[in-house]
Amino acid sequence: MVFGVSKKEGKAGTTTTFSFPITLSATALSPVTVSYTTANVTAVAPGDYLAKSGTVTFPTGTSTATINVTVIGDKLKEPNETFYVKISNPSANAYLGDTLAAGTIQNDD
Repeated sequence: MVFGVSKKEGKAGTTTTFSFPITLSATALSPVTVSYTTANVTAVAPGDYLAKSGTVTFPTGTSTATINVTVIGDKLKEPNETFYVKISNPSANAYLGDTLAAGTIQNDD
């Protein structure tokens, strides 16, 4: 992942979905899996976003998948905050390129 996602956090009582696309360099000839996890930087789970981890599977014939992370809105005036999405542990038939993407939660208060 060579990119990041940057969006407004939303108001108190709301959530915003940050969608992180993952792309294979070619269409999967057999199922490909990668593990993922979120990590605090200046944004801290569970107050700013909901921590998430798991496995993404690219079925045969596909080359893209998405990891969705929920961001929690608030009424606080604060600097923009960041968390990471890290991918690891590719299946035997895959290799990792970029493994880190940043989610920037833009303050909108």
